[in-house]
Amino acid sequence: MNRHSSLVIGIIILLVVVFTFGAGCTGQQNGMGSTQNAGSIVTLPAPSALSTGVPAPVVSKTGTCTPMTIIQTDGKEVTLPCNPRRIIVANANAAEMVIGTGAGDRIVGVTDSTLRVPYIMDKIPTAVSIGDWQVPNIERMFSLNPDIVIAYSSSKPKNLDLIIASNISIITLDCFKLSTLASDARALGKITGKMNEAEVYARMVEDSIAQVNGWIKKIPSEKYPEVYFEMYTKYTAAAPGSGADEMLTAAGGKNIAAGVSASSIKVSPEWVVARQPEYIFKVVSSSDTRPYSEILAELKNRPGWSTIPAVKNDRVYVLANDIVYGPRAYVGLVWIAQILHPDEFRDMHPRNMLIDYNNRYVNGTNTTTVIYP
Repeated sequence: MNRHSSLVIGIIILLVVVFTFGAGCTGQQNGMGSTQNAGSIVTLPAPSALSTGVPAPVVSKTGTCTPMTIIQTDGKEVTLPCNPRRIIVANANAAEMVIGTGAGDRIVGVTDSTLRVPYIMDKIPTAVSIGDWQVPNIERMFSLNPDIVIAYSSSKPKNLDLIIASNISIITLDCFKLSTLASDARALGKITGKMNEAEVYARMVEDSIAQVNGWIKKIPSEKYPEVYFEMYTKYTAAAPGSGADEMLTAAGGKNIAAGVSASSIKVSPEWVVARQPEYIFKVVSSSDTRPYSEILAELKNRPGWSTIPAVKNDRVYVLANDIVYGPRAYVGLVWIAQILHPDEFRDMHPRNMLIDYNNRYVNGTNTTTVIYP
């Protein structure tokens, strides 16, 4: 072979290599087996999505699923990439609601305060603590590999920014206020895939509220008795914006702290005496282990209170926080309405409602006193 022939063969080989290399770089094969231009790479939807028109499934650490949008208690919409399987609940009321709708097996973490609630923890014995609900331990949360964290909406964690910065998905649902119980339940049902169970509960709540509202509308407003509603702390009155005030108003009572701009206010003994309330309600935290009879006696024996109509007529009541705030607040509404307007609500039976909730949703919630006397 002469020099000229060698040169020609070399040029031919070079052209073949260049052509082959160029063909390989003009397109990229996707998972569907088609070839696309490298300058405009797109991801085609899955076959099922193409045929149904629904969004294409996404892949997360929990597997393949379709994104979902829920409405938080504050009204804001949040889109979740997947149906969560591992849930941390930094809200004891939400934990009770998740259990009540049949998704307790999803809960992997709770707060210290929830650990002290027997009727919750006996359903989720393997759930571990993430610390205080106001400042949860981010390292513990991260170690549990959660798909989502559920916190209070009205009182968000103080380290919320750090939680978000740690790439932990968090949504806020109160699950304690009467007006949002049904919508919060529906949101949880969507999150956990227990939509039917959540809908049954939500309608029960709405029906109870509607029944009370129907009777209250028939009562002239001048017959609504004046009420002093005391929060957990001594001489702290529930005011507009609080769950207690919302319940009291819905039950046909006039709050003597109605003119206050904050949701609660510190008052004096003289302030209460001067307003002469016809009824007094005191809500007690689950951490207060004193007998209700002792708490009631303390209320009645406060300085100057013997002149208050509520005290003189034995219309002072101690209420467990469980029926004022939380998934059972609809029962508390009926109870307070029945106390304030016994004739109109004589056919409603809050004790039976509580028994029904215990049997249908969360066993163990009917074992302690919730109202005294």
